[in-house]
Amino acid sequence: MCSGGRRSSSGFSLLDAVAATGLLGVAVLGLSAGPLTLARNAKMADGVAVATALAQEELERLRSLPLGAAELSPGTVDDPDGPLTADGSPGGRFHRASSVSKPDVPHPGLITVTVAVTWTDTRPHRVELAAYVRCPAIPCE
Repeated sequence: MCSGGRRSSSGFSLLDAVAATGLLGVAVLGLSAGPLTLARNAKMADGVAVATALAQEELERLRSLPLGAAELSPGTVDDPDGPLTADGSPGGRFHRASSVSKPDVPHPGLITVTVAVTWTDTRPHRVELAAYVRCPAIPCE
């Protein structure tokens, strides 16, 4: 005998199980993307740190030269060692180039020295540092 057409509800229906499985799948998929993004960002941060160090090293070297040095003549020069490794030795993936502005750029008595480091991992990257070198006379001679 059936009493009033109501069933007793004990347990989960098939629809409840499918919905819960789908929700769990979406949650796991969202969580699995996090470590991949973190790893990619960490690798890019390592590249930026190396490129910044290579650019800073070259910028300091150029700024320490006497003003008449050939390396401080206007123009752009690629690093003669070619692509560099993280420690600055030849044979890596970091390309370094330096450029020196014409005298009195951006202001009288200054020369702008710029060093750019480029590299490619999953996409191309570029770090660029610039500094001024003060001429002994205004305008630069």
